Amino acid sequence: MKGKRRKKKSKFGYYLYAVVILLLTIVNLTLATLLLTHVQGIQVSGTEHSQDSQIVSWVKEDPLTTNSLYTLFKFKTGAYTLPVYLEKVDVQLSAPWKVKVHVTEKKIIGCFVKDYSYVYFDEDGLVLKIATTYDDQVPLIEGLEAEDAKKYEKLQVDNEKVFDCFVSVTKELEKNNLSPDRLVWGDNGMNLHFEKVCVQLGKSNFGIKVLQLTTLLDELEGKDGVLHLEHYTADSNTISFEKNIEE
Repeated sequence: MKGKRRKKKSKFGYYLYAVVILLLTIVNLTLATLLLTHVQGIQVSGTEHSQDSQIVSWVKEDPLTTNSLYTLFKFKTGAYTLPVYLEKVDVQLSAPWKVKVHVTEKKIIGCFVKDYSYVYFDEDGLVLKIATTYDDQVPLIEGLEAEDAKKYEKLQVDNEKVFDCFVSVTKELEKNNLSPDRLVWGDNGMNLHFEKVCVQLGKSNFGIKVLQLTTLLDELEGKDGVLHLEHYTADSNTISFEKNIEE
């Protein structure tokens, strides 16, 4: 009887020892993983009109993103809400402790001057940037009026149809790799200014009109005057150019 009790105690002690070792191993592995995956740096790329610090602050809003594995899982499963100025985001790990965040911002399509500042906006009228300097890579728009302009808020424009025309024209210009000095809305509709040439587009059918400019502007290089496209249609045979005559 005594021998059997000793064997039972011996087996119990062995199992207890094995369980303790297993638990210690699990704890050590967990601690090692937590230490190894503790985020020590966030690298941001893709920003143009927003700031890297903005993106980092946004990622860190969730306190659990101090862990890189959680951060990766969160962004791969789409369990987040994008800031209004971003189109999409991609998150990768460059090391177990380092997070890489690549963002695609909403695209600026134009800007106008308000209260001595340049207001940059996207195709939906969302203000993406307000600056005291002008970026000549962005179409400068004249004739667009808005009650107020606040960053990351939608413009409250006076005339939605005029705004829609600006959006339509800027898209066609980008499609055809054309960059006018200014886009001006007047009583006769949309006017594009390329150095000394003013192109009158009217108020509709911007696609076929802008398409004509890809060849016409080369022919008009160095000239001064008005190119009349306001009444141009797919069936038109002639396009008139009115030279400016210096007195």
